[in-house]
Amino acid sequence: MQITTKPSYAHVLKQINGAIRVLEMYPSGHPATLQATEKPFSALQEIFKETNHFTISRVEERIVVNGKNIEGSDILKRLMEEFNNQNTSSLTLTKDLTKEEFGKFLSFFVKPLNKDALPKSLPEFLKRNRIQSIKVDQLKYELVTEDEVVVKAEVVEGADLKAHISKIMKDNPELMRDIVLDKSVRQEELGEEFGAEIELKQLTEEVGKQIKNLSDDQILSLLASNLEQNLKESESKNSGSALNEVVDLVDKLLGDREKRKLLPQIKKVLSERGIVEREHLDFLFEEKWLKSQEVLDELMGMIEKLGRQEVDFEKFMFLWHRVISSEDTKIKSYAMEELLAKLNSENAQTRNFVISAVEKALNHFINEKLEFEFLYIKDRLYEKIKDQLLPAHILKDCSRLLKITLLEMFQQQEFKEIHKILLEYNTRSCSETTHPQEVKKIAQDFIKEISDESKLAILVSQVKEGVPFVTIKLIEEILESLDKDKVAEKLTDIFTLDDRAARISALRVLSRLGKSSVSVLVALLSNPGTFIRKKGTALLVDEQWYKVRNAIYVLGNIPSEERVPALSKLSQDPDIRVRLEVVKTLEKIGRPESVNVLLTFLNDTEDEVRRNAITSLTVLDDKSCLKPLMEHLRYNHRDRKITLTAIGKIGKEDSIDFLLELLWEREKGIQHLAPRQKDEIKIAVLNILGKTGSSELTEEVEKFVKQREKGLMNLLVKDKVLESANGALKTIESRNKDYSGSGRKKMN
Repeated sequence: MQITTKPSYAHVLKQINGAIRVLEMYPSGHPATLQATEKPFSALQEIFKETNHFTISRVEERIVVNGKNIEGSDILKRLMEEFNNQNTSSLTLTKDLTKEEFGKFLSFFVKPLNKDALPKSLPEFLKRNRIQSIKVDQLKYELVTEDEVVVKAEVVEGADLKAHISKIMKDNPELMRDIVLDKSVRQEELGEEFGAEIELKQLTEEVGKQIKNLSDDQILSLLASNLEQNLKESESKNSGSALNEVVDLVDKLLGDREKRKLLPQIKKVLSERGIVEREHLDFLFEEKWLKSQEVLDELMGMIEKLGRQEVDFEKFMFLWHRVISSEDTKIKSYAMEELLAKLNSENAQTRNFVISAVEKALNHFINEKLEFEFLYIKDRLYEKIKDQLLPAHILKDCSRLLKITLLEMFQQQEFKEIHKILLEYNTRSCSETTHPQEVKKIAQDFIKEISDESKLAILVSQVKEGVPFVTIKLIEEILESLDKDKVAEKLTDIFTLDDRAARISALRVLSRLGKSSVSVLVALLSNPGTFIRKKGTALLVDEQWYKVRNAIYVLGNIPSEERVPALSKLSQDPDIRVRLEVVKTLEKIGRPESVNVLLTFLNDTEDEVRRNAITSLTVLDDKSCLKPLMEHLRYNHRDRKITLTAIGKIGKEDSIDFLLELLWEREKGIQHLAPRQKDEIKIAVLNILGKTGSSELTEEVEKFVKQREKGLMNLLVKDKVLESANGALKTIESRNKDYSGSGRKKMN
């Protein structure tokens, strides 16, 4: 029989520490990271068999887990460092923790490559990733004696729990009302409000028990006070919602009690206190409104009348709320289908009526986390906008509702579905389509409106967190589908990230945003605040250099008339790295205006910049730069070799006369040079002439060889110029023979 030993708290901490080290070594998604997470998670599951939480606390200079002191210098050092960084005294992992949540939690502690990166907030990280099974500073421990015995504070159990809940009910009737009405109450709100470890499930169960134990008189008193408070708070709501809450509260608080006996008394209390208008009382408390089918029948009758007869809006919204609050999914689906069909009405008032009702339903489904119902409406709306012939007024109404759905979809990170919806609007908004101008305007306005800061922040956070490549590609496509000006502005905040994948993703999207990126980047490069330099040097500080470098890079990828003038302004920047980056980008742009700017770099004080500019001019092969290069050779002999090569490659036959002038020393620009320097130029010229291979050159080179052979130099030492001349002559003659041979073959 196998014996399972419960892991010690120190052992679990050691495994957590080891897992974080592995995560720091391997990229996200690597098999090693999955295995590393598995071990500590399994150990925690063993711990959770004995207790419902695993609480790590800092008590003075000690680390305590579930009240027990932990030894181990390496582990303690890392934990103390994290607690100090986060200004935190405790961290609680509950038994509801999933493996996925645990993996995300561990990734938070992976140290960034950039040591200057801003510190991250653990509470914000947990909130952003919706991890509710890990709490910060929920439980606290205090040192009792010097023998390291600690006691847990603010934990309520047993009879104390019941008493505490009773006090909460008494002091917080609005919370009790929300629990009775099954409204969403978040666990973390309980901790923030009451400072005790009370589980929402415990509170809900205890509220139910205590309500059942109330006498009829007590329940009437409770109802009256709650209803009065409820209606005061709901003055901002429409009356349909408020009255529905009245009915729901009465129904749930009465439960199995004798309603026929109590309802008249409730009506009397409400009437006497003026909580509900007298004419609404009988309507509200008709027992048929508690029966789903009768409510549905009444509602369907009213939907049928829409557009043909006047419909009581208040009564309609009352019935609609009861239907969408029903637990019967089929009833809700049927009602929503019938109502959405009315969006096709030509009557604007009818459509506004429908939109108000569907907006209410969407908000209700989102608040109550009713996924099926939410998706039902979203899918119906998507089916409508897929029709490219959809009239403008219906598209506008659907867009109003889709704005609500998209907000929730972004929160839930449903990127594939978001992309599908955006494609329908992008298809309509582009200038090349044949859609009516009104339809284009609706689509453009929709895209602009949904491209708000909150949605862009969600997308950017995904890029920064290193999600899988498939998801990154999808997010890039969504970013390209949104308002390009806003996206370009947002991406300039992250296009210098340490994470290479995130940085490249941002650069990729910026390069595809066209004019929007150009405008943002030109503004960035025109702002003096961008060019902050290291003290006492010409170099930009690292962060600003990365911004400038990446801005220049992206400009090189986008066809635009603005980019070359913007780059030309950087030709005098004191930082050599900036000038070199501009040269490289101008070569990539490769337009005639690039040549003009590149020629200005021939006057640069740095050899590397000048020579890179000459190389770029050679690549662009524009003959308009021949004369400036020849002039440069006359006055800058430091670059003579690379300049001569450029002249030969660009000019070819057009440069032969100039090259021969150099060979025969007839060019004034070299006459003052020392013999050795002249010889270096002649060798370079002969190498170029040999590669040019023109038959007219044979006679000139032969004449030069004969003259050179007469000199004394050839008798005393090895003449490198003569060697180059003979080599060039052989190359030219060989090429001429090949050319003649191929010509004869063609004639034959």
